[in-house]
Amino acid sequence: MIAAAAGAVLLALLVAVELGQVPVRLPFPPGVEYDYMAEPPPGTLPLTWDAGFRVEDDSLPNNTKYILQDQIAGVETVALGPEGWLGLVDKHGQIFMAEPDNQGGYAVTPHPLPWASPGRSLGAKFDANGDLLIANAPLGLLQLASPGDAQSQRLLLLTGRVSDESPLSAGYPIEFANSLDVAADGTVYFTSSTDVVPYRTASGYWETSDSVFVSLAKAQPSGMLLAYHPDNRSTIALMNDLWFANGVALAHDESFVLVADSVQMKIRRYWLHGPKAGSSDVFYDKLPGPPDGISRSTDGQTYWITIYCGAEKLLAYSHIRLVRVLFSWMPRIMRLLGQDFPNIGILLRVNNKGEIVEVLGDKQGAVVSRVTSAFESEDGRLFLGSLHKRGVPVVDLKGARAAKST
Repeated sequence: MIAAAAGAVLLALLVAVELGQVPVRLPFPPGVEYDYMAEPPPGTLPLTWDAGFRVEDDSLPNNTKYILQDQIAGVETVALGPEGWLGLVDKHGQIFMAEPDNQGGYAVTPHPLPWASPGRSLGAKFDANGDLLIANAPLGLLQLASPGDAQSQRLLLLTGRVSDESPLSAGYPIEFANSLDVAADGTVYFTSSTDVVPYRTASGYWETSDSVFVSLAKAQPSGMLLAYHPDNRSTIALMNDLWFANGVALAHDESFVLVADSVQMKIRRYWLHGPKAGSSDVFYDKLPGPPDGISRSTDGQTYWITIYCGAEKLLAYSHIRLVRVLFSWMPRIMRLLGQDFPNIGILLRVNNKGEIVEVLGDKQGAVVSRVTSAFESEDGRLFLGSLHKRGVPVVDLKGARAAKST
């Protein structure tokens, strides 16, 4: 009888949690003011994705090599600079400049560079002046002026909050700057993923992946697509209420800007010019997993999308609060057990209609896995980012495509 009574009490407790009558504390990072779950916006859960997608291609393992493995680790984004230079920020915030050597590789410049810290630097891109722009969580949008010039270089904070004149999210802090792209007029389009900020672990590493799972669990979307205008230093929110705003890419003609929502597994589009200017729609629905990075290809017509991992089947039940509670704790539980998510490498190239025109894969994730960004150089290489890998994976596109055709 005691066991039956205990079971009844437990069942009643679970029902109360599911109905929202009993608050459940999620593993929010230190310093976050709220602790509990919210009701999700109508129609956003459960999550949906392309469950029928299969990676048939396996061309990446034999056509990818790593550079700078003994010098750098955890580069989320590779910034392609003038004359083949690379701008890199590692997982600890150290900034590197690497120049091509005469042997097909790269050498890190010996000049001392500032550290983009505290926090985790994610997106990076050179502007037209050769300055390196960096998206840092939780600082905001940074600029390294005159990178590599020990006498002139300066690390500046361009913005850390939405301007008061913004129609959306006025005055809101930018606590998870993630990815960016730069328009011809110098406007910087960038994302703030969520208000679940990264936290510093005992080892000094800034943990960001937990924020994705907690953002899903709390069901109160706070991601933003932002525009920083250097002429008046204003920061305007173009979109808000994204579940986890990630990669950003301008259209080739700059008529729109694409933004990845990793939790929703969608690519959204914000129109900058034309009859739809100021409005947004879905560019790609139901991806095969959470998208991370987006970038323009060099053909002037298509875009690269990196898929971080496959979608867990349990996400089909993400409208259930107890399932979301489980997901919020999953990264910490897996780290405690010494487990990791299955490895797989997926790169998609899509056209302006949001249609897949090319898939590059590593079925087992043996060489390429959990890719966070992909940037194509004019000489036909893809420079990949990864939060976890040592060095920088570089894909020979010509070789990968030749392997696919045989």
